[in-house]
Amino acid sequence: RLCSSDLSSGINAEYGEFQTFQHYFKRINLSSHMDSMSESIPVPQTLEEPSSSKPLDVEETSADLSTVVTDQSRIENEEIEYEDYLRSSFSYDKAGRVPVCVDKIIEALAPESAVLDCGCGTGNYMVPIVKSGKCKSYLGMDINEGMLYHARKKAAALRNDDTVSTDVTTLAGSLLEKMPFEDEVFDTVIINQVLHHLTDVRVFDRFKNITNLFAEIKRVLKPGGFISINFTSHEQQASYWYAAALPEAMASINFRTPELDELKEMLTNAGFKGFTFTRDDQPLLGDAYWKYEGCFSEEYRSADSIWSLASDEEYAKAMANLKYALREERETFDSIARNSIAKTGVSTQVFAYNNLSD
Repeated sequence: RLCSSDLSSGINAEYGEFQTFQHYFKRINLSSHMDSMSESIPVPQTLEEPSSSKPLDVEETSADLSTVVTDQSRIENEEIEYEDYLRSSFSYDKAGRVPVCVDKIIEALAPESAVLDCGCGTGNYMVPIVKSGKCKSYLGMDINEGMLYHARKKAAALRNDDTVSTDVTTLAGSLLEKMPFEDEVFDTVIINQVLHHLTDVRVFDRFKNITNLFAEIKRVLKPGGFISINFTSHEQQASYWYAAALPEAMASINFRTPELDELKEMLTNAGFKGFTFTRDDQPLLGDAYWKYEGCFSEEYRSADSIWSLASDEEYAKAMANLKYALREERETFDSIARNSIAKTGVSTQVFAYNNLSD
């Protein structure tokens, strides 16, 4: 089910029967609106990367650790990955991605924490967590060199900031391998919007990489330390305004994403306790999420990997339907979008603890 059926608030009575995007897109007939494919819709201006007057040591330095990715792991990662992050990394931040739930993570951190960011991407969580002053060290790890390029720039800026005393480092490493760390060295391990990229759809136990990763995270966590996970449940993913326009891609992303009960079972089997699950309503794209016309820009689409799972036919149909909806019925579209998120939230923040006393 995409979302609750009671979405009448804010929707004109004449559209009351189309209470979810699933119903809405069923009503729109692609063959009747193919002409809209050739008509342009204004696209929001590209966000410029903020400039800095301070030179950054963006090249590899002693503060950035060596690559620890084996050839086999890199091959396996390429086989299970479905998004070209080397390319999309250069527009990821510009599209508007924000560190959702970062305030909750900072609040949970103990003073002088050693933090490991698994799948750190461009380092969006690095800046606010380091600047909170609550961690003595922060290590961002990712396998994609494009993502790491931007994470290193942010790490360099933090190292050049006289107000920051945190030891900030980056590492090219794979989450499919044993981590290159001793036992019980981190107070907190965060993994944000990463799990679906670890799923191996080629095998029966498609979540085996996630299971193995949780075991590794437990090993490197200190007693009493915690894992922080942000992910999007199936119901939440279905509430995104573009999800119903991409039903095949959405089915694929759901197959790659464990549901809440499956996630809790994997964490429990790894030995974690003291779970908390909190719904969060902030879109992963921040305010840019509501700028619907952005979907006609490759830069905007690159910030959510669901688009890369769409076939050419599904993509073309989605573009035609979205152009029609935003040109002819934008107010209705916007109302359904906001009510959908209000019912389900956007993501789920999970905390689980290592060796927490019963």
